[in-house]
Amino acid sequence: MHHSYIDKYARHNSPLHRLDARTKIISSILFVVLIAVTPSPGSVFLTVGASIPLFLCFIGRIPISYLLIRSLIIIPFAGFAALSYAFSSSSDDILWQWGPLRLSSEGMSNALILLLRSWIAVSAMILLVNTTPFDSLLKGMRRLKVPALFIMLLSFFYRFLYLLWDEVERMQRARNMRYYGGYWKRQVGIMGSMISSLFLRSFQRAEMVQFAMIARGWNGEIKLLPAFPLQRRDLMVLLSMIICLVGLWLLRTF
Repeated sequence: MHHSYIDKYARHNSPLHRLDARTKIISSILFVVLIAVTPSPGSVFLTVGASIPLFLCFIGRIPISYLLIRSLIIIPFAGFAALSYAFSSSSDDILWQWGPLRLSSEGMSNALILLLRSWIAVSAMILLVNTTPFDSLLKGMRRLKVPALFIMLLSFFYRFLYLLWDEVERMQRARNMRYYGGYWKRQVGIMGSMISSLFLRSFQRAEMVQFAMIARGWNGEIKLLPAFPLQRRDLMVLLSMIICLVGLWLLRTF
């Protein structure tokens, strides 16, 4: 079955792909934290911050259209928060009002800033995943002292996400071959049966994996080769990224 993998471009060859995973993880986290915690950012700050993921797409040879489409996933989540920001301002500059609902220019500005912050953060994470193979990403996180339990959960999530999606597609084909129509009550009943069946199959698969791991001597510890020190190239890139972030922070009021 065909899947659109979350790390579709991770195996490509580019200057970004050749960097150490630890360098990219640290740089991405620092960038996202700067974007998220900077109070009252100016338009220049947000414009430069939004242009960085687009520029890195060019360096990493990742289609900008892919980044834009993937980043749309944040809209349903950030959109609700942005709506509350838009209607919660106490400014007197009212653009629209209906009963107790008041839409002001300050509220609109806060909502747009929230949406742009969210988009920049999600775009940075999409770039990280698509310039670093997932196994290298997990190893880099472990060498940065991320808890082993969290690494293991991420590893299982990545491995079994597509297996579960295969199960869903098989169930959908079986449902369609048996005619999925009729009244909405019947359709809801069928969907409920599919969800419960998927849960039982997932639980059964998890038990089988657990027994197989125990039989092979799994003790919960992830074995890694000794960590190599960062190369000079990675250190220079990391230092350059920190300098760029400091410069971006100085633009926060513009």
